[in-house]
Amino acid sequence: MLRSMTGFGKGIAEGSPGKVKVEIKSLNSKFFEVVSKLPPGLTVFEDRIREALQKRIARGRLTLFLSCDSKTGSSDEVHIDKKMAKKYYHNIKKLRNFLGIKGDVSIEQIISLPGVIAYRPQDDDAKRWWPLISKALAIAVDDLTRSKASEGKMLNKKLRQIVRAVEISLRKIKIRAPLVVRDYKTRLLKNMKNLIGAKKVSNLGRIEEEAAIFARNCDITEELHRISAHISGLKKILAHNGESGRRLDFVAQEMYREANTIGAKANDFPIAKEVIKIKSQIEKIREQVQNVE
Repeated sequence: MLRSMTGFGKGIAEGSPGKVKVEIKSLNSKFFEVVSKLPPGLTVFEDRIREALQKRIARGRLTLFLSCDSKTGSSDEVHIDKKMAKKYYHNIKKLRNFLGIKGDVSIEQIISLPGVIAYRPQDDDAKRWWPLISKALAIAVDDLTRSKASEGKMLNKKLRQIVRAVEISLRKIKIRAPLVVRDYKTRLLKNMKNLIGAKKVSNLGRIEEEAAIFARNCDITEELHRISAHISGLKKILAHNGESGRRLDFVAQEMYREANTIGAKANDFPIAKEVIKIKSQIEKIREQVQNVE
């Protein structure tokens, strides 16, 4: 079945270091993208988390939130660079005096400046968290996959409805196509009678020749076969498990190209109306598959 690129998953794992919670939000994207929001001491795992996600998810823009609740308290260090803070303080005071701005420099202003406070995580402490992170991540991805599969079912149903609408118009075209040449001959004969002012046209061979040329130029049999084959292929993809979005989009492009050719060659108003309907439905398919993984 299809999987949507839109979904949400959450995973929680507990152990001796504490508790880890992972939340993943997935949105549409042509490519695989990950935005990770990790605690400062655990950013060393960003690449490993990305690799784990890429093994399970083909494409989409993922936003991952990870939080840790330690049982023992963190052994990470927070370092305050007092010399840097003092330089900031004196320079800001000089700038205030130069600009004629009253007021003093607050401690909040100083500690928010780059380089004043440095967070120094302990690598050994970070390593203790990885087994829990890995477990919570796997649970979150499983939950995300179920969420995407649920929405994928709705997408599948919608796409099948659109395909049925295309097939209805295609059947009407197939019924109409053999009548196009007959109607052309009738119109041609009528026009010739009106032109020469006679009730009977003697040179019927010339009309048959013109009709044969017209039939050859407006023959859409091959295009009808191809678009029918594309519809069969699209149905197979809809029943396929795994990544399908790009394949569906490609098939929809091919269907649109064949529909254009049918409309250009048929030279018939009733067929043209059905071609417009088909192209409209194909646009809906392409719009829907932008959300398919």
